[in-house]
Amino acid sequence: MATLIHSADILDFNPVPNPQSVIPGARMNNRDDVMTRYHPKVGEMKFRSLLFPYMHVMNLHWTSQEDVVLYDSTPVDTININFHMAGKLDTTFEGLSRDLNMRPGKHNLVFSPEGGDINRVGANESLEMFHISLDKAFFANIIGCDDHWSERVQKNLLYNRPFSGITGTADTTPRMQSIIREVKQCRQTGAAGNLMIQSKILELLALQVEQFRGPQQADSISAADKDKLFQLKYFLDTHFLEEFSLAELSRICLLNEFKVKKGFRELFGTTVFGYLRKLRMDYAEQLLLDASRSVEEVSDLLGYEHAHHFSVAFKKYRGVNPSMIKNKRIVA
Repeated sequence: MATLIHSADILDFNPVPNPQSVIPGARMNNRDDVMTRYHPKVGEMKFRSLLFPYMHVMNLHWTSQEDVVLYDSTPVDTININFHMAGKLDTTFEGLSRDLNMRPGKHNLVFSPEGGDINRVGANESLEMFHISLDKAFFANIIGCDDHWSERVQKNLLYNRPFSGITGTADTTPRMQSIIREVKQCRQTGAAGNLMIQSKILELLALQVEQFRGPQQADSISAADKDKLFQLKYFLDTHFLEEFSLAELSRICLLNEFKVKKGFRELFGTTVFGYLRKLRMDYAEQLLLDASRSVEEVSDLLGYEHAHHFSVAFKKYRGVNPSMIKNKRIVA
């Protein structure tokens, strides 16, 4: 029989940060601080916690000792995101029709303001979670309200109704995994480290929201328009080094600008210009991995007037300077 424990009993047993808390005005704590706590029934927990004014980032390792049912009756006013890295965790959220069965390589986003969550973990389970809590108002401001998904989310937030990003869980993409590694391995300190980690968390959120939006909206696009948008995508795959305006892309695929802008994002999970940027930066990375190409040459091939502008754009997309990609290839 599983041991039934209230989450407050764990937090009170040894003071640990509540993963669902966000503290206004918080300052980033030492990212090297790892707290280890042991509970005689729950087992060992290791926390690495980073607090910011509107977000709380926690990497949690939990080695369970016996079957545990962990319940929490505390109301929360934060958006909670779990990127599940290892182990099995099954959670029932008050107000949601389906349990979340978290497994390695899966993620989801949940708002459960009423409390009453029930977490179930088996004996001798080794869990790892990369958990993010976001202030509700902050989250509402940054996701906007320009599609069906965000409209639904905004309405639920307005009326304080529980919801999840999608039904069930979504796959953690390689790019998401890369960002999580960059946050874990970040050794920058001070303002630079503060900004770097927060920007990476926002990038991770953007990828997650794009994933939630993309596949669920495509049914609203007619079959004829889908064909035209796919033809546009195929065209861009071979003409991505050319410059296009939205009007020119509209003429190429014989759709109006609104359908190009809205339909492309709904069908492919990114904007048409975001897709062009991805193609260019992926191509740039391939060129940089060729030892015969310099950063300046790659910049010229992509049509940048100055190599500095290319370096800024590449770092914004990839998270590292192009020279680091180049040097990695040379060392190899």
